Amino acid sequence: MHFAILKIAFLILAPFFLVSLSSARIGGQLWAFQTGDAIFSSPTIDNAGNLYFGSIDGKVYSIDKDGSERWSVQTGDWVESSAALSPDESTIYIGSWDNKLYALATADGTVQWSFETDSLVFSSPAVSNSGEIYFGGTDGFLYALSPAGELLWDVFIEGELDSSVVIGPSGNLYLASSTGTVFSIDRSTGAEIWTFEVPTENGALGREAKITSSCMLDGKGALYFGSNNFFVYALDSDNGSFLWEYETGGVIDASPTLSIDGNVLISSQDGFLYSLGTNGNLVWRTSIGANYFTSAVVDEVGRIYASSFIDNTLSYLNLVSPDGTVLQQIGFAGIIDSSVALGSDGALYFGNNDGKLYAYSNGARLSNSVWPKFRGGQAGRGNLEGYVPPVANKERLFNIALRGVPLSGEEVIIAGFSVVGSGEKNLLIRAVGPGLLNQGVSDFLEDPSVSFFGQGKQFGGNDDWGQSTYAGILLKEMARVGAFALDEGSTDSVDIVSLASGVYTAIVANEGGQSGIVLVEVYNADADDTEVSLANVSMRGRVGTGSEVLIAGFVIEGNLPKKILIRAIGKGLVAQGVKNVVSDPTLSLYRGFNVIDLNDDWDVQPEKKQLASLMSSAGAFDLTEGSGDSAFFLWLEPGLYTAIVAGKNDKTGVALIEIYDLTGF
Repeated sequence: MHFAILKIAFLILAPFFLVSLSSARIGGQLWAFQTGDAIFSSPTIDNAGNLYFGSIDGKVYSIDKDGSERWSVQTGDWVESSAALSPDESTIYIGSWDNKLYALATADGTVQWSFETDSLVFSSPAVSNSGEIYFGGTDGFLYALSPAGELLWDVFIEGELDSSVVIGPSGNLYLASSTGTVFSIDRSTGAEIWTFEVPTENGALGREAKITSSCMLDGKGALYFGSNNFFVYALDSDNGSFLWEYETGGVIDASPTLSIDGNVLISSQDGFLYSLGTNGNLVWRTSIGANYFTSAVVDEVGRIYASSFIDNTLSYLNLVSPDGTVLQQIGFAGIIDSSVALGSDGALYFGNNDGKLYAYSNGARLSNSVWPKFRGGQAGRGNLEGYVPPVANKERLFNIALRGVPLSGEEVIIAGFSVVGSGEKNLLIRAVGPGLLNQGVSDFLEDPSVSFFGQGKQFGGNDDWGQSTYAGILLKEMARVGAFALDEGSTDSVDIVSLASGVYTAIVANEGGQSGIVLVEVYNADADDTEVSLANVSMRGRVGTGSEVLIAGFVIEGNLPKKILIRAIGKGLVAQGVKNVVSDPTLSLYRGFNVIDLNDDWDVQPEKKQLASLMSSAGAFDLTEGSGDSAFFLWLEPGLYTAIVAGKNDKTGVALIEIYDLTGF
């Protein structure tokens, strides 16, 4: 974690370019790449950001992230299949309606080999960790090929295999047939392990039991798929036993994916996007318009991208919040039957039946969850081989830091934090001014001091850490927790405090000289992992212009995402007795240098009601409508984040930034 601690200091000291949107949404179109016919294939993305996809014009294309063609290869018929990358990304595998599966070099499109079946190849291939390729054909056969294209085995399944193969954690294969049967197959031999037939459901007379939907695995033993009989099914992937079913209002051709909080996302032709709990309960459903074959895609903050069909002249790309609120709809004249892909830089890609592959700016990357998109991940391999589900491991706010300019009176910097759990929490707290010079900041505060308060009284503090009687201990502890070094004679302030459960504040003041920038840091100083942790944190300070905006950095530790509420409050502080407030604060959240969410005015966003409810549940004081304060909630995966509070139109004054842990809400 030391690297992460050092990096958080770098991020809040580095220059940021403030953006001017009212909230984080899909941005503008970056480019559109024209092919010769409709695109149903979903883009596959390699580690360099290059895209691979097919078109009804019969070609397989590779374009770079700027939309320039790298190469194209003509097959003998339509290409609806989505590509899968080899483990070393030197090859893509993709099927065509000319009855062949192709292996193409990613560098230049050279056909390395092709394998011919007895009928068209509609489904997408799965690729194992050792490079074997598995796919089904409309001839009813499941094929296993070596990386060199040699047939390892084939087995007749039955019906048409429009559903794509997936590889489970143990290496077993799973696929569904148009006859309404799901199969588990031994990868080594092609032998059947178990089968499950879609049952005849009450009230479903006349509905086909056909399965076009590809199976999805949650990595914890459950397998999910949809059927043309309107039902979503969950099976035990080990033995095929029935777990639960849920009836939608229409045919399901789309494949399920997993939300950031582990729910099953699937669209139906009834016009709804569904979120189902892992026990089959309805979490929410949202009207977006009919969906045919595209799967919902989930980004790193939990937002969902799903397409929908309104009529022959209108389709939508929908952006949906993790709780099912439609945040944005972008209209297109053509049908979107290509699932969205998200690049590592946050760009968004999808195909349309107008023959174009579109790229839009976005900011958020693909979620790291187990199955956030069609075929699982960017590489399109449909593979969970060797996957071990992450175990909840004290997901928590780990370290926090704030950069600002403390003055006097109301304009000192105040850091607030809650300690929860039994026992005591050791924190190393620093107020760094002169130490910023070695970090590239020249307009630093010359002499910051830090004082600690809790239970209505002051209980400690420091001014000039080198003069402390235990300066040697502070020096060693700063190195141990990974904080950047301070000169021993500097006027920076540092202290270590041991705190029981409760609410505390640290006040940073200017002890003389000209005003300047100070960095306030709160480090976890426990030598061992404890049950005591930081919960909600806040920092209050002056918002200036330019480099003097308020910048807060924080780390989320653990293995799983956390639901977080972040607020930037100006006028809302007046009721708390603060007068010189910034009248209209804006709030931006960065991961690295990418904006992943932002807001200006908490009450003008579609999620206003949910936001107000979460603020109340978290114990935050109320914000009035029209206050100009900003807030949003989102899921954040473990990592480093930076929140920036600025005054709209360069307004200045005191602002409060708050970060709440919404676990359980």
